[in-house]
This record gives sequence, C-alpha cells and structure tokens, in this order.
Amino acid sequence: MLMRKMLRDMRSSFAQFFSIFILAAVAMWCYTGFQANVIGGGRAREEFEKKTNFSDGWIYGAAFDEDRAEAVKAIDDVNDVQLRSEVLGKADEKYNTAELYCYFQDTKSVTVPFVIKGVEFDPGDEDGVWLFYRFADAWGLSVGDSFTSHVLGQDITKTIRGLIATPEYEFACASTDADTDFHNIGFAYMSVNVLPEELRGFNEIIFTCKGDPLKLEDDISSALDGNYAFLADRKSIDGYNRLTDELNQHDGFSYVFSAIFVAIALLVIITTMKRMVAHQRTQIGTLNALGMKKRKIMTHYISFSVIITALGCLVGVILGIFTFGKMMVDIFSDFYSVPGWGPGYDAKSVILSLIIVLICALAAFLSCKTILKIHPSEALRPAAAKTSKPCIFEKLPFWGRLSFTAKYDLRDIARSKLRAVMGICGTMMGMIIMLMGIGAYDTVEYVKDWYFKDIQNYDSQVLFTDSCTPDQAFGIADKYSGELISADLISIAAEEHPTSDDIVSCKLTVTEGKGLFCVSDTDLNVTDLEPGTVALTMKQARKIGLEKGDTVYWKRSSDNTWNKSRIGFISRHPSIMGITMLRADYESLGFEFKPQMLVSKQNCDSAEDLEFVSAVHSMSDLRAAFDKSMEIMDLLVYFMIFFACLLIIVVLYNSGNLSFNEREKEFATLKVLGFKSGAIRKLISVQNLWLSIIGVIIGIPLGQVPLQAMMDSNGDQIDWPCYVSPLTYFIAAAFVMAVSVIVGFMFQKRIKRINMIEVLKGME
Repeated sequence: MLMRKMLRDMRSSFAQFFSIFILAAVAMWCYTGFQANVIGGGRAREEFEKKTNFSDGWIYGAAFDEDRAEAVKAIDDVNDVQLRSEVLGKADEKYNTAELYCYFQDTKSVTVPFVIKGVEFDPGDEDGVWLFYRFADAWGLSVGDSFTSHVLGQDITKTIRGLIATPEYEFACASTDADTDFHNIGFAYMSVNVLPEELRGFNEIIFTCKGDPLKLEDDISSALDGNYAFLADRKSIDGYNRLTDELNQHDGFSYVFSAIFVAIALLVIITTMKRMVAHQRTQIGTLNALGMKKRKIMTHYISFSVIITALGCLVGVILGIFTFGKMMVDIFSDFYSVPGWGPGYDAKSVILSLIIVLICALAAFLSCKTILKIHPSEALRPAAAKTSKPCIFEKLPFWGRLSFTAKYDLRDIARSKLRAVMGICGTMMGMIIMLMGIGAYDTVEYVKDWYFKDIQNYDSQVLFTDSCTPDQAFGIADKYSGELISADLISIAAEEHPTSDDIVSCKLTVTEGKGLFCVSDTDLNVTDLEPGTVALTMKQARKIGLEKGDTVYWKRSSDNTWNKSRIGFISRHPSIMGITMLRADYESLGFEFKPQMLVSKQNCDSAEDLEFVSAVHSMSDLRAAFDKSMEIMDLLVYFMIFFACLLIIVVLYNSGNLSFNEREKEFATLKVLGFKSGAIRKLISVQNLWLSIIGVIIGIPLGQVPLQAMMDSNGDQIDWPCYVSPLTYFIAAAFVMAVSVIVGFMFQKRIKRINMIEVLKGME
C-alpha cells in the first residue's frame, strides 16, 4: 500500500523528485568522472613505477664512479643505486633538431626503461639506442631504423632496438614549447661505451630508498665528502611532478563539484519533503489513527529521498566512468605518457554514494519529524491558518509605492525563506561555475597576450646546438640585432647552508638586458633588471620565504658552490620559474656565458641552414603551439558551462515549481478576482528574477576566487594569473537572468489549466 502511495506521490510531484535525481546523478557524475582519471592514472603510475624500479632520489654532480656509488649504497635505508650520465643533446636535422635527453649507463638497476616495442634495454649493446616511443611515433620511427643524435660534440648513429617510456618523462615538453609537442622533445638510452673514453664519466647517482630521500642528505654528504651539487627527490622532477599536480587538481575538482550539487540537492529535499508532509497532514493522521506506527510512516517518507538519491548516484557513477571519465583519460593520455592508463574506480564511489544517500535521508527526517509529533486526532483536522502579521519588508519606507506584484512576491519570500535561500544559493553557485568556465577562456587570452606581447618582445627565436661556440652565437646575434639567452638548472635557498627541505629546484635564465626577452613584476608590468640584482619568481620566493631586497642563494646543477645575489624585484612568468639575471652579473661571478637561444625582431629563417643552429621558430609558430596546448582546457570549460547551465535551470525551475504548488489556491483566488494567466505568471517570473539577481550579485565577487585556485592547483611550475573580463560578467549574468525568465514561461500552461472551482472547493 505505501509503495503504491509513494509511486503516486512521486508522479504528482515529479518535477521536484526528478530535480533531486538529477542533482544526485550530477554530483556522482562529477565525482566519478574526475576520479576515473585520477584512480586510473594513479594505478597505472604505480604499476609503471614498480616495473621500472623508479628512483626516489637524484644526486647531481660530476665525476661520479663506482666507489662513490657503493658509498651511497652502504647508507642505511638506501636500496638500489644506479650510475648514469645525463646530457641534453639534439636529434638529427631531419627531426627538426629536437631536444634529446641522452642517458649513458653501464648497468640497469634503477629507473629501468619500460619497453613498449622491441627488446629490453641492454647497457652492453654498443650498436643500439632505445628511444622515447612518443617521439618515435611523432616522426614515424620504428624498431630497426637508424637514428642519429648529436651530443657532447659527437654524432652518434645507432640502430633503434626498442621504443621506451620512463616515469621521469610522464610529462615531456621542449624548452621552446608552451606545452607538449612530441616532435620537439625526446630521450634516448645508450651504453656508456658508445662515448669516447675521455667522455665516459657519470654525473648522476640515482637511488631507491625507504622514506624521504631528502632526510638522508647528511648521510649522503658524509659518504661523498660533500663532493656533489645537490640532492633532489621526485617533487623536483618536472616530468613526473607535472602529472602529480594535474591529478591532484582533478581530485580536488571531484569533491568541490560534488559538494556543490549535493548542497543544492539537500535544499531541494528539505523544501520538497516539508511541503509534501504538510500537504499530506490529514493522510498521516489517518494512517496513524488506523494503527500504523509513526516509525513506519517516517520510514515511508524517508524512503522517498533514499530511493531517488540512490538511483541518481547509481546513474551518476555509471555515466562518470564510461562517459566523462573515459573522455578525460583519452584526452590527458595524449599529453602524458603512462602505459596502461585507463578509467578506474574504487570503493570510494560507493562510500560517497552512501554518504550522499544518508545525508539526504537525514534531511528528509528533519523535515518530517515535526509533523509526526502531532497527535493523530489533531492531525486529522486541517492545520490552523498561520496568523497573518506584517513581514519585514513592509517596514520599508517606500512600501506603499511598490506595485501589487512586488508586494505579493516580497510577502511570499518572507513566508518561504528556505525556498528563497535555495533559489539564491543555486543561482549564486551557477554564476560562480559559469564565471569559472568562461573566465578560463579570458585567462588563456590574458596570459597569451602577457606572454607573447609583453614578455616575448621579439618575432623570431633561434635555438643553438650544443656544439655552438660563443663566438658563433655572438656573430649571429650581431647579424640579426638580437639578444642572446642562456638557461641552466639550479637550486635556490634562503640561507647559505640550507638543509634539503629548504632547497627548491628551478631554472636560471641569463639575458643581455636588451629588452627583447623581458621580465615582468608581480603586477605583470615589464621591469628592467637592475645591475647587481636578480629577479626571483613569485611562487619560488613565497616557497622559501624571500622578498624584494633579500639575498637568495643558488648553485648550478654542475657545481658544488653556493652563490648569493640580491633580489631586485619579485617577478612572474607563466612557465619559467626561478631566477633571471643579467649576463654581466653572471660573468662577474666567474661563469662563462654559453648562449642557447637568440631572440630577434628580424626574420631569422635564413639562420636555419647554419650548422650550429638547431631550429628557428617564428612568433606565429610559438602561438600555434600554445593554442594547440590549450585544447585540453576546452574540455574543462565545456564541462563547467554545461553543469552551470544545468544547475541554474534545475534550481530555478524547482523553486518556481514549489512556489506554484504552494500558491495554487492563491492563484485560483486571483483568477476568480479577474487576474489573467499572464499576470499570475508574472508573479512567479518576477520572484525568480529577484532571487536570480541577488544570487548573481553575490556570485560576481566570488567568481575569481575558485578560478585562481584552479590555476594555482597546476603546481609550482605554472603561474597563471586569472582574469575575468567585464563582458564575461555580463554574459554570465545575462544567461542567469534569461534562464530565470524562461523558467517563468514554463508555468504558463499550468497556470491556464488551474481549475478554479475544484481548487476553491479544496479550500473549504
């Protein structure tokens, strides 16, 4: 009997219950969609790291040998140790002289290359090379092909034995690209014996260990007598850490978006169940009088929200894994290189579904318990009419000059505060999500202008090979009236003798200060470097607690000595984090300036034929690469706009529907008094519009906060200031207003179908 009653009640209040179903489904859709990517990626990475015996620590230095490796291995908590030499080289010209990180080894025990095709890496094979599979796919290379690399002044031509992947390059991006283009970045593993004997030294010791490798620095320093540059952990490996930041971002998104829709669902449940229980007061009294226990009646009404939210969560989980989740994995696996990455799920989806169902059941319980406390004899009689008293709005000094519609809606809002709160909160959250979605586009264009017009004040970019001499670089710089740039990996700290926890790995950029390669301050204004000072990027300055005027200590990856420089100003750059300094200051410290890039306002295409030039990029090439890298942003933008639209429509329609059902008798009375259907519809539309305006006003200042948080969640190697244009605020607000008006028209037919006689009879 109660089951049939439930089905009839659901049919009569279909809109409200369908809204709850949609909100629960969307909450789990968001959660499982993002989590499918996070869980699948996490499991694939874990298996990937296990199979490759991925290193925990990296010791950089020079002239490492077996004795030093054994000294490190003898340290407690250190497990496996590997010697290797890492050198940045270039691919052959027919492969666009792409950046090629070359690894030379005589053994394989740590970070062993994972073979996608071909045979396992053999460090004793002097005729073979193992190549990054994404680079090989981009250029159509296969196992058995011949491949030439240029490294350490040597032209090394070997046969491709295998196509490989490694956790160190889950993310790979050339220094000249805004984002991943596998035509321009690769890595190769070879036997150390392919190098001339005088070049066979090792500059890295990598190792696995128990716990945090940075905690072992004192022991490592003692074992190596301090003869090393610096110690790094996985967080310092950009190729690994970038994906870690990405997955952490998606993990955060899954909870934030789910929480938004669950919160709105709770408001809908509370308002819906309160109205239903109040409307069925007599039915509840009858059931109670016939001997049905209150516990059973309570269970009946709680089951409405339990069944609807459970079904919604089930549908959301399925949709999340097989639609949005799969789409996310397909797109992100094009940018990241993790074998076996597919959508995943775990018990957390079931647990979260149960939590949502329990929360919704609790909301229903709290909504019903008041009416069930009433004695059956009293419940059989209709509820006493509420004593009419002036609402708070009637105290307004201009109340008498307001129209009938305005007075009517303000009184209704005062009587139905929870429904009004639901409408305001729904439109506010919809406005925030809409601003996040459209604002992401504004941010991309804003950063693009900042990057390509302000910082990169040039039209051509010329990249040099490793064999390029300073004289050759200076000669071509004079020819094209350009500025030479040098870059290096460094460690920075706030103290002269820092501990490992206080060291941050980043980049050193050395410029000639000619105004072509520019540096901007924290307000994004291009600022000249003052001689004798450096510019330190904002995120790194915050991380080690430094400000303008402080001293920053730094050392290059190939050195063991710490240098110190005064911070002239704190800078910002979208993708290059670290220190920028002038060439004169760099050379005054005793370092040789070795240019790696030339930038110029002239067309430098003719320089591509020079033997010491690896590539020439025009500004249009760089912009095209940036635009391509932003394709991944489109999915998140479309996702946010779609769910913002859905949230606003569901909330406003549900608010209007509840308002209509609660005031149906009043509308019938108004019809008897001669009000037309259009005038009655206007009462609903105007109220929705007011609630929408309030929600929009509250949402406008809050929109940039989650957008900036979304940008900051990309990690320490990305610094994108968010920007939302006035037009975006207008578009988002106009959309909310338009939905509000459209929702009002959705009640036009229902208002026309009001049977005045039957409704008024029910009032007797």
